[in-house]
Amino acid sequence: MLLNSPVTYRLKTRILSFGRESVCDYLSGRTDLPLDGRVLDVACGTGSHARVFPGTFCGVDLNRDYLDYARKRSRGTYALVDAARLSFPDESYDLVYSVGLCHHLPDRQVEATAREMKRVTTKGGQTLIIDGVLPPKTNPIGHVLFRLDRGEHVRPLEALQDLLTGEGFELILANIPGSFPYRRAVFSHRK
Repeated sequence: MLLNSPVTYRLKTRILSFGRESVCDYLSGRTDLPLDGRVLDVACGTGSHARVFPGTFCGVDLNRDYLDYARKRSRGTYALVDAARLSFPDESYDLVYSVGLCHHLPDRQVEATAREMKRVTTKGGQTLIIDGVLPPKTNPIGHVLFRLDRGEHVRPLEALQDLLTGEGFELILANIPGSFPYRRAVFSHRK
């Protein structure tokens, strides 16, 4: 598939986000992370969020090409790891987050991934899940773009919220400002 190429994926992301960096802006301004904090990006893709954080950064993904691309162009360490079976000890990271993962996973994998992310988050740390949800039909551009996404499990906000609140997450933002035509919801869990 064309989007399995890291270069094509980065280009698609840049074009379809219309040059905005709403997720990076959100992450840099909303996380309570010490300067020497340890960060885990679950399903890190090409490592585009690594620059946002000081301290130690680790990204995991199942796409080897994305990881190779990230290692060459982004700071931090990268590993081939399944999000539903994180290979890290309990309470290893101060911030554990994922962006755009849930719409690629069936319900049971979303739940397993959420549990794993919480498990590796330190006491006093934060776990964030940011994912695209179907925008209302009054946003036809966003609706069409999400229907064209590779993710086979794009959900309305309420469906994703039901899944994640069942795992102890709280919806803290229904849509990150500046995300249009997309709709990106933010869920948080604090230990």
